[in-house]
Amino acid sequence: MSIRRAIEPPPNNAAISKYMCVAFGISLIAMGFACESPGNILIGLREYILCEDILLTDYFVIGSIGAAFVNAGLVTLISIALTLWIKTPYTGSTIAMIFLMGGFALFGKNPVNILPFFLGVWLYSRIKGHPMARYTNAALFSTTLAPIVSDLMLHGSFPFIVRMAVALLGGALIGYLIIPLAEHSFSTHMGYTLFNYGFAGGLMALIIASSIQAMGGSIETQMIWQEGLPAPVLLYLILLIVALTLAGLWLCGWNPLAYLRIMRHSGRAPTDFVITDGVGAAMVNMGAMGLVSLGYILLIGGDLNGPVVGAILTSIGFGAAGEHPKNTIPVMAGVFIASHIMIPSNTDPGMQLAALFGTALAPISGQFGAHYGVLAGLLHAAVVLATAAPCGGYNLYNNGFAAGLVALVMVSMIQGVSKRWRSAD
Repeated sequence: MSIRRAIEPPPNNAAISKYMCVAFGISLIAMGFACESPGNILIGLREYILCEDILLTDYFVIGSIGAAFVNAGLVTLISIALTLWIKTPYTGSTIAMIFLMGGFALFGKNPVNILPFFLGVWLYSRIKGHPMARYTNAALFSTTLAPIVSDLMLHGSFPFIVRMAVALLGGALIGYLIIPLAEHSFSTHMGYTLFNYGFAGGLMALIIASSIQAMGGSIETQMIWQEGLPAPVLLYLILLIVALTLAGLWLCGWNPLAYLRIMRHSGRAPTDFVITDGVGAAMVNMGAMGLVSLGYILLIGGDLNGPVVGAILTSIGFGAAGEHPKNTIPVMAGVFIASHIMIPSNTDPGMQLAALFGTALAPISGQFGAHYGVLAGLLHAAVVLATAAPCGGYNLYNNGFAAGLVALVMVSMIQGVSKRWRSAD
């Protein structure tokens, strides 16, 4: 046995993945306390619970950078606690869910408005007679509709305790119903968008918002967005990217070929790089996705606020479950081109998020080629600008809803006009 082989740790993918996620949650909280005093953090956490989380709500503005990161850390650790309680296997998809939860806790999710969905998914699992671990993705991803819980809790003439009960029941009902909806919606896009619950959540939000407006109610989206590149936030992202990359390379025995093999995957869901290539290669790819996402924002002169950092963290997480530079850069290039054709510029808030979250369409690029990836980015940039308002801003994964629509149309057209891809499904 060689010396290098002797010092390599055992390839316990699940344990390493779990510890990495816990370290990520702790790092978010540590970052928060490094930026803000405990008193101001508590004030910020209170503001998040009592604010409307309609798209787009930047928690850097509502509270502070420190409070936002602590909130993200708490949501991350709550999500991890749920996975441990229901004994969810730690794979690449679990990592993606944990990083997504932490990312969206910077602009819309908090420890209060996510809990009712867990109850609904638990009830579904009990009624169906299945272990709840089978529905972990439903429990975490269904929180895309967290703004509805906040809306029910904050508005109305009833006493606060009654509104809390209504919010709990409403969130639980959504968590229960979104599971069969997501299962059916997956068959429509056939795994060519990585944000299936964004698509399902968008459909449900569209129905809920339309019903409210049909009964005389009014819902308005909002734009709370902080501009600039705060140095502490930039430093945190750089350290996170470097830590993931170095740790992953060490786990790979400092062999870059172990990472490069990830590029052979199209990324079509369900794809799990931890299972297929090992946690080390997945962590290197997560670092690479962080570098690509952060590099894009710096290149265009964008912002590092709650939504953008949340999008970067989401891309890092999905670096373990479908995204890699080869299948995402063409999509980002398509959004970049679109931003020079359409009225919004590439630094427009919607365009920044479209470039980062539009990578949900990476499977199209990976399966059909980079040119289709560019086209997917172009279409996504156009569609996403029109989908938030009809959904009332209730669906935090608005880009996931738009990506699902684009995937549904594009894949159908590609398979319809190209003999080569008629059997791609």
